Amino acid sequence: MKILDYMESVNLQKKTEIERATLLCFYHYMENGETLFSISNVAAWMEECGFSRPNTSRLKDHLTKGKGKVFLTPKTKKNVLEFVPAVLQTLERDYGALWVDTVIIKSHDELIEEVKFCGKRNYLDRLIQQINFTYGNNCYDACAVLMRRLFEVLLVLAYQKNGIEADIAKPDGSHKMLEAIVKDAVQNKALGIPARISKNFDAFREVGNNSAHSITYTAGKLDIDNVARDYRVMMEDLYNRAGLM
Repeated sequence: MKILDYMESVNLQKKTEIERATLLCFYHYMENGETLFSISNVAAWMEECGFSRPNTSRLKDHLTKGKGKVFLTPKTKKNVLEFVPAVLQTLERDYGALWVDTVIIKSHDELIEEVKFCGKRNYLDRLIQQINFTYGNNCYDACAVLMRRLFEVLLVLAYQKNGIEADIAKPDGSHKMLEAIVKDAVQNKALGIPARISKNFDAFREVGNNSAHSITYTAGKLDIDNVARDYRVMMEDLYNRAGLM
């Protein structure tokens, strides 16, 4: 976890000096496995985070003395601190989950502008964030498959908004395969997608198909970049047809 993300997650700016020192030591414990801390390092970490350098003697006294002490001073090691076991267990209980998060996706407009396209439907946000994350982390096959899925979802939403979902439904009520949906979408008068946009639909479908189904193919950055601009144009058009913009 990046230190800036950690500072924000624990609201370090609002903490007292003692709490900041404690939480920064816990960060280094979780990130680097450190169990012993020098007071000089603690002071330096606080400075690196943009806080004033503390008086090290006073800080050490506050951390190691009194009923609320956070650290012990091992007799066998000089000038270092170690967590009081109960304090460490409390920190692990309260903040340890920050290192095992399975919900938050760290994405920053790597491919798709989140300010523009997110905030409409939660499931769309999740797909867009995953697309951006995989692209930003060089996972291009994963990105391609997710782009194909988002494309399919937006097409279905556009059909639903226009009251013509039956055009892409099978007898059992489920949706047809994407190939059949695309074939209908490019000529569906009620949907009314202009040819300058629909002409790229097969390319959006194929980029995901290749990554999902080809045994030897692996996608590269250029494969995504080649369709990126047209993909964003398609998104804006289908967002409007689906009533999302």
